[in-house]
Amino acid sequence: MTASSGDSLSVVGVGTDERLLNRSTSRITGPDAVTVEAVATGDEALSRVSEADCLVTTYALPDTDGVTLIEAVREAHPNVPVVLVTDQPDDRVASEAIGVGVTDYVRRNGDDPAAALATAIEDGVDTYRSELALRESEQRYRTLVERSHDGIYIYHDDRFLFVNDRITEITGYEPEELYEMDIWDLVHPDDREWVKEVGSRRRRPDEEAPNTYEARVVRKDDETRHLEFSVQTTTYDGEAAVLGSVRDVTERRRQERELAETKEFMETILDTLEDVIFVFSLEGDLVRWNDQLCAVTGYTDEELDEMRAFDLLPEEYYDEAIRKVRDAVATGSAVIEAEVRTKDGRRLPFEFRGAPLSDEDGEIDAIAGVARDISERLAREEELVQYQTIVEAVGDAVYTLDEQGEITFVNDALLSVTGYQEEELLGEFVGKVMRQQDVETARDLIGELVESEERTRATFEMEAIDKDGHHIRCEDHVALLVSDGKFRGTAGVVRDITQRKAREQQLRRQNERLDRFASVVSHDLRNPLNVILGRVDLARDRPGEEHLDAIERSAMRMERMIDDLLTLARDGQTVGETEPIDLASAARDAWKNVETYEASLHLDDDLGTLPADRARLASLLENLFRNAIEHGGEAVKVSVGTMTDAEGATDGGHAESGFYVEDDGPGIPDTERDDVFKSGYSTSDEGTGLGLVIVKDIAEAHDWSLSVTDAAARGDERSRQGVSGQSVDSSTGHRRDDGASDGSSGEDSGSPGGARFEIGGIDWTDR
Repeated sequence: MTASSGDSLSVVGVGTDERLLNRSTSRITGPDAVTVEAVATGDEALSRVSEADCLVTTYALPDTDGVTLIEAVREAHPNVPVVLVTDQPDDRVASEAIGVGVTDYVRRNGDDPAAALATAIEDGVDTYRSELALRESEQRYRTLVERSHDGIYIYHDDRFLFVNDRITEITGYEPEELYEMDIWDLVHPDDREWVKEVGSRRRRPDEEAPNTYEARVVRKDDETRHLEFSVQTTTYDGEAAVLGSVRDVTERRRQERELAETKEFMETILDTLEDVIFVFSLEGDLVRWNDQLCAVTGYTDEELDEMRAFDLLPEEYYDEAIRKVRDAVATGSAVIEAEVRTKDGRRLPFEFRGAPLSDEDGEIDAIAGVARDISERLAREEELVQYQTIVEAVGDAVYTLDEQGEITFVNDALLSVTGYQEEELLGEFVGKVMRQQDVETARDLIGELVESEERTRATFEMEAIDKDGHHIRCEDHVALLVSDGKFRGTAGVVRDITQRKAREQQLRRQNERLDRFASVVSHDLRNPLNVILGRVDLARDRPGEEHLDAIERSAMRMERMIDDLLTLARDGQTVGETEPIDLASAARDAWKNVETYEASLHLDDDLGTLPADRARLASLLENLFRNAIEHGGEAVKVSVGTMTDAEGATDGGHAESGFYVEDDGPGIPDTERDDVFKSGYSTSDEGTGLGLVIVKDIAEAHDWSLSVTDAAARGDERSRQGVSGQSVDSSTGHRRDDGASDGSSGEDSGSPGGARFEIGGIDWTDR
């Protein structure tokens, strides 16, 4: 097993250095490649090893030693890989471990013991799984051979090397007797020489010989049986051998004799068949045929009487037809697909089955055969190939189910979606790749279709489940499979609609933002516009600089609203590529982009690095800083810090990890904290009411949580902890050390009052 194989493996470690074990298993790369369970005692390890792929142990254990443990494991689990990690300077322990069956051992004081241990684990599991798969494969094939209805044997140098139970049933001999016999002693004396000749021809590369033929064998009780042989060369224990299978066709031979006895009666019947019946001599002359041959070819009986059998075939089939005639003579039967050339020049596809006919002396003198028009079959096969090509080409996942909901067909697209192999799904209930509630929905829907006289197909949304347990939003188009008016199952075409659902959700969010824009444009922008128009009227009547100031303030407020609206419209809840961003640097850069007046920024030490969209994080911080200054005054103190587990605990004690932005301004009353993130909410005449909406959208787009609380309580706790940090100059944005370690600094953000915005749920890159 290697990490690239995609399989996971589990390791049980007993008495081992967990750091060494973790370093070793971490080198086996790949998603979820290794799970490690550490136990303390040998008894615990012995109880857990049956569920593990590998056991790693040291020599010295609290209740036993590593060698004794390995010996106990080998008694219960002979093949599970066990790796010994030893501190012993000599080879005594390693030698003892090898003696009781250790898979490998690693010296802790050797060169790169972590790499050595990783290699030992991988090699041991690889070997273990390969041997397990080989044993299972051998067992399956052995079961198939032993339970086969055909006799199966292998021989070399005229001696049996292997026979299955069916051979003993056919011959009447026990396996021990057969292994002591010459194989030719079983063949009927009249067939022995020509069967040997067929075997000799098969051994000569320049000659062709049939792989399938019939011959007679003599049972132990002297009964003669007719068998059909199929042979091919193989190897057994590294030597060339012959693998054969036999089928008892004695009953078929008896039926053939009975057929000959009723020949006249059958000829009358054969003339009524749609299949062509014919007999031709070994020289190729047509001897007998039924009326269907005339109907198919357009020749009269008189014309056929002057023709040879091969005259009905195009020349390109001659060589193969001659070989099949020889096979029929040698083995008793032959099959060929060829075209028949009619009198008017048409070419029709037929399947010919031929068998030799013997005269009164038992000499083969003719070939009898049946020819069946396979035009419709070939057309269906071609149509089936076309349908299969279409199914594979459509790109959507396609499946069929039988009446019980078991999977009967899957295309490559469905295998790609689910991650299964074809053999893992065929014959399985559809619930293997579909949620139970979706199975019930589909069952009800199919029931409605079966009862309906008009509908035969329907569509519903469901969730497919892949091999790893992941759920995929899909749309399933199901249709009934009906044959002879009876319900035979269903066919389904599954399409992944994850992106479509995401687009629909994005569209809903866009519509919500459009509603906000309409509200702001229709209401919030109208207020400063009314102020401007009103002041213009007053200025006409009573000119004064205060009117221009009011107009300027209103115009600037409208400009900020437009900027915020553009931010929402362009960015919304969209986040681009994320990257590791130093929070302290991002805060200082954002502070420089805000009109800070006399306000000050305080940064805690070690703010850490978090994954984020750089531009969106900057917009979030700028809006929080601007909000603090607008509502806390031009001399407000703003702090940025990280939340400990205790600080971030919410919802009954569940802790979140994140950062906060707080100020020492007047704070936000409890009754208004649910409203601050709503569009248009602002307690400042200068605010637009959109800044915190932008903050909320950016946080949600990063899958972060956002909440607001009172900074005073949090500040008291920070004072008790003695938090130190840095301040940022309001004019330059440069940092300066506060030097406070006891919470007494004037720059401490823990002053009574103030608002604190907490951004949680962050998976820190470096903290």
